[in-house]
Amino acid sequence: MSYTADFEKALEIGRPPNIKALFPNSRALLVSGKVIDRALLAKGKAMTMAANGRNHLVIRGALMAAQRAQAALIIEIARSEGGASSYCPTNYWNMARQVDALCNELAITVPVAIHADHYGIKSADDLPFARTEIPSLFDAGITSIAIDASHMLDDDNLLASIDLNRFIPSWAGYETEVGEIKGTQGLSSADEALFLVKGL
Repeated sequence: MSYTADFEKALEIGRPPNIKALFPNSRALLVSGKVIDRALLAKGKAMTMAANGRNHLVIRGALMAAQRAQAALIIEIARSEGGASSYCPTNYWNMARQVDALCNELAITVPVAIHADHYGIKSADDLPFARTEIPSLFDAGITSIAIDASHMLDDDNLLASIDLNRFIPSWAGYETEVGEIKGTQGLSSADEALFLVKGL
C-alpha cells in the first residue's frame, strides 16, 4: 500500500514518545488524545467516537469503521473492565499492542488514541496505588487518561486530580470527571464543572 505525504509526516511528528519507543517500526498512527481534541476544536463542529475495546473483535470493527469514515477514533476501556482486576481480555496493559497490530494488519491510516477511561479513585486511600500504576499505563502505550474521582466530594475530587496530574505526561490527553450521571442527586451542575476546571 502506498501512503500519502501527509500520512508520512503525521507518523513522523504525531506519535507520542511512549508509542515511538514501544513500536519503533510501526505504521500505526497512534496519537495522544490531546491531539485528537485539538484537531476537533480546530475543525469546529466535529466529534469523534470512543469505542470500548473490550475484545479483539470490537477493536477490529471500530478501526475498520473509522478507516471507512476517514475519522479519528479513540479506543478506550474503563478501569473496572480493563484494570488490574478486570473481566475483559483487553486491558490497560495490552490494549495499545492490540490496536497497533490491527492498524498495521488492516493498513489503518486514521489517527487513533488509546484511552484509559474512568480510572476510578473512590477515596484518598486509592491515591498511593494510583501514583505507581498510572505511569505503568503510559509505559504500556496509553495515550490519554480520565481520572474519575467523582465519587468524592468536589474539593476532594479536585485535590485527587491535582495530585495525580504529575504522573501524567504533558503530551497526554487528560480528562477528569465531575458529579453524577444518574442517581438520587441528579445531574452535575455547571458550577460543579467550573470548580473542577478552574482548580486544575
